Amino acid sequence: MIKGTLKELDLGELLKALEAAKRSAVVTVKAREGWGRIHLNVGRMVYARTEPGPHLGEYLVRLGYVTLKEVQDLVLLQRNENPGTPLGQLALSKKLITEQDLREALFSQVIEAIATMLGWQEGTFVAEGAGDDASQVPLPHTLETRAAVWEAAPRLDEWHRGSVEPDEVLVLAGDPTRHSLPREAWQLLELADGAHRARSLAVEAGLPEEHAFHLLYELKSRGLLRPATVAPEDPLVLIWAKSSLVRRLLFMLLERERFRTLIAPNAERMQRMMERKRPAAVLIEGDDLAGRVRQVRQTSGGRFVPLWVISEQPLRGLWVRNLRVQHIRKPFEENDVLNALAPLRRSI
Repeated sequence: MIKGTLKELDLGELLKALEAAKRSAVVTVKAREGWGRIHLNVGRMVYARTEPGPHLGEYLVRLGYVTLKEVQDLVLLQRNENPGTPLGQLALSKKLITEQDLREALFSQVIEAIATMLGWQEGTFVAEGAGDDASQVPLPHTLETRAAVWEAAPRLDEWHRGSVEPDEVLVLAGDPTRHSLPREAWQLLELADGAHRARSLAVEAGLPEEHAFHLLYELKSRGLLRPATVAPEDPLVLIWAKSSLVRRLLFMLLERERFRTLIAPNAERMQRMMERKRPAAVLIEGDDLAGRVRQVRQTSGGRFVPLWVISEQPLRGLWVRNLRVQHIRKPFEENDVLNALAPLRRSI
């Protein structure tokens, strides 16, 4: 086992040293911004993710390989019938994706996770031996660790050079055909309509947020984009969900459809967000749903706010009517959520 702080040892150098020694290990990083985990097999990178941060299931949806409902069905299958079987392997076995699809989604997620962790300045790490079940996602081909670090490092440098604010709304201002631009920049230019915020553009384009924010900054610096004269009043929705995958799927769906989102990881953060941000609606998922509903209703901003519970079965009891609780069936589809929230658009 190797322990240390991020100030004492650069994470990238640690990963390269483990690769050189051909070690199988799980590296866990904890920082103020969140936590991350990296799985190595004989020195090669198998998997990496951060929390908060995108899941493999989210990337499969973002890239259009599976639907929201399909990835939730896979998680239920994984939990109830195939515990320990990686999500990617289940998707392959159900013929929902190809090995190439999995490689693309996993590569995108791993590089984003590594770049995020490389950017953490203060925190601790633990590198310990990997057990037989340490790998969460079986790659058809593992990644060379040194190459993954080299791929992630320039992205981190880009993010530090400049980025737009997540809620900034941009519109086309110049002629992009006179410039040599990467493919991702063209994607963002096609979507920048003066109505979508930067975060919505990133989700719609299927790009990591920080990478999209930097590309938008560069396009703005070249005079190809400018701030919109009038920014839209997108409804603000708070997501309080126990499942990190549900949080990310709702975030992705709502941001793509031009809802602003707040994600509450715990009751304390939920209370602060309700009081300070005053969201237009709340989505709740997890254990003790009755308790969660009552906690929202007891906040200063939650007494009358529209509130939906996401669960497999509707809640029962007089309290459901008294506390004005609405229901979205789980696993949910896009239309289930969007139809429920449609009145928020009409009320603006």
